[in-house]
Amino acid sequence: MEKKQTQASLREISKDAMALEIFHEVVGMNRLQDKKLQTALSGLSVHPAQYSCLFAICQHDGLNLGELAQLLHIENSTASVSVKRMEKAGLVERRPDQSDSRMTRLYSTEYGREQFESSKRIIEEFISYSFGDLSDQEMMVLHGLLTRVSCRVSRYPVQQQVCP
Repeated sequence: MEKKQTQASLREISKDAMALEIFHEVVGMNRLQDKKLQTALSGLSVHPAQYSCLFAICQHDGLNLGELAQLLHIENSTASVSVKRMEKAGLVERRPDQSDSRMTRLYSTEYGREQFESSKRIIEEFISYSFGDLSDQEMMVLHGLLTRVSCRVSRYPVQQQVCP
């Protein structure tokens, strides 16, 4: 009964109001996901915010910092901070580029790969649980919708606002 009431009330609000509701739901879900994963990964050396960086480096050993930042859609400075922390934890190492000694490349350590595999199992279990009650069709629809929104977000013409 409650679900039917919610669906009916959602049909009555404007598209803009619905978009705002969805936006807040996604932001809230992201925060909740981070909190849950931080707890789940607390026994490992991988912080949830570092998982994407470690994933990229494990999948593409030899990336430079700029390539990592571009792959993750983050600023170079943000990638640099994460890499420094992961380097300190023994998860990754920097090595000079063989053809250009001015450039360094990022490589996962054996310990980093072990931690990555352990964290990957935890995250896969979390994902399976989170999406477990969606049908295959619902998953396909959700993926398509999120991909479309993500593409539009990436094309949004951001202009820096100046305070008066």
